[in-house]
Amino acid sequence: MGVKNHYVEFRNALSKNDIKKAEEEFEKAYNEAFLYYQQKLSNNEKFDLNNEEERFALITLTDNLIGFWKEGMFDDAIALAESLVDMVDSPKLKEMFKGYSLGIQSGIDVDTFFREYLDLSKVDEEFPEFLCNFKEKIKELIS
Repeated sequence: MGVKNHYVEFRNALSKNDIKKAEEEFEKAYNEAFLYYQQKLSNNEKFDLNNEEERFALITLTDNLIGFWKEGMFDDAIALAESLVDMVDSPKLKEMFKGYSLGIQSGIDVDTFFREYLDLSKVDEEFPEFLCNFKEKIKELIS
């Protein structure tokens, strides 16, 4: 079925509050996305952001990273964020993964991080499916 289709089904199920189906579809999307991740890692390749399936694999992995963060699985979240920095060519997405890693390392909970460090009023033109526009405040975490 493909990562994209499973991810779209996941989002549709969430919008209908069908938690069981959402969990099933996300697991399927994640399993396929993780295969892309392993292949890219093994071959020292980057995700092709122009390839729809690979882009949705990255979206799914990012959702999983945020899930790790929410669940308090900080080491897993940091490791995934830092490996994804090296697996994308986009400076914008590299910055996003670095910013997420900094937020996790600083001990800020994900909701506070999104509220205080991300500009949620902006939808990125190139990457509308990613929360990648930081406020100036992010610089506080760099020091």
